[in-house]
Amino acid sequence: MKCLLSCMWTWVFLVLMGSGRSMGCLEEERKALLMIKAAFNHPNGSSLPSWQDGNGDCCSWKRVKCDNTTLRVTRLYLGATRGWGSDDRYWELPWVMDASLFLPLEELQVLDLSLNSLSDLNGTLHLRKLKSLDLSFNCLQRVPSLYKQQLVEAQNLSSNQLEGVNLEALELSANNLVNDSLADIARITSLKALHLSSCRLNASKLLEGTSLKMLSFITFLRENKIRLS
Repeated sequence: MKCLLSCMWTWVFLVLMGSGRSMGCLEEERKALLMIKAAFNHPNGSSLPSWQDGNGDCCSWKRVKCDNTTLRVTRLYLGATRGWGSDDRYWELPWVMDASLFLPLEELQVLDLSLNSLSDLNGTLHLRKLKSLDLSFNCLQRVPSLYKQQLVEAQNLSSNQLEGVNLEALELSANNLVNDSLADIARITSLKALHLSSCRLNASKLLEGTSLKMLSFITFLRENKIRLS
């Protein structure tokens, strides 16, 4: 009996190793998180101290939540991560982050990047499972691209297919957005809540001719006095 149990545990261990799991989370996701940490700490920050290369179980790291069954990363709470509390004040300077750093986290559903002085997310943040994205209190002038474009006809560069996203809540309050930067938002048919307060937008113009009127909840500057009925 003991021999049988030993063999079973050995088999389970080998299956987990073969699937890419490393002490509780996928190796590719652990590496992606370490690259995200490096981006937040460039050039000399010390944020996210619990994210250590020697600690392979990224599901146990602070600000990271995983699915209890699959152990895939599903939520990242990175609000106020960029050097807050450090002696130097480099965190106050606007900076650009590479959106592709998050792409290995394919099961990510919640991403909070608020209060980080972000001026841009370079590239495409195409996460099909993402439901909530918080980019409030940054320095963004445009909304990061959420769509992956695939060429339909190789001979026709103007023909592109936009793969959908499942985003339900988008928080963009307290940024430096302009109306033209919000064109792609109207394509997100799954969107239920949109927060745009303190963005200096012309809300009337934004709503005109778009599907945003179908949102169940939307916030703008109070002085715009927008009605959705």
